[in-house]
Amino acid sequence: MAEMTMTRGQLQDLLNKFSTDNPKYREKLIANPKYVLEKQLNTSLGSVQVKSVVETPDTMYVVVPHVAKEGELSDADLEKVAGGFLDFLNAKCNVGGGLIASNVQVNL
Repeated sequence: MAEMTMTRGQLQDLLNKFSTDNPKYREKLIANPKYVLEKQLNTSLGSVQVKSVVETPDTMYVVVPHVAKEGELSDADLEKVAGGFLDFLNAKCNVGGGLIASNVQVNL
């Protein structure tokens, strides 16, 4: 297995590739995205909610990132306190297998 660092954008690109190339994977990702991510990343996402949205030919979705309010800890601050749990921005990943049996493992 090769080890690499994967950003959220790269993870999204990987999910897009898998769901485009594999109809069964796409169906599972739509039906239960949290389960698919937990299996693919080989880690629990805890209380994090994961939602899938299917684009249509005439609708595009833009993900607007969360910005911490005054007095609220930012993701970076929380990572310092929590030891970086769920830090996909700098996650070390092991990627192995083919498209159907691919497994992405995050080393936390």
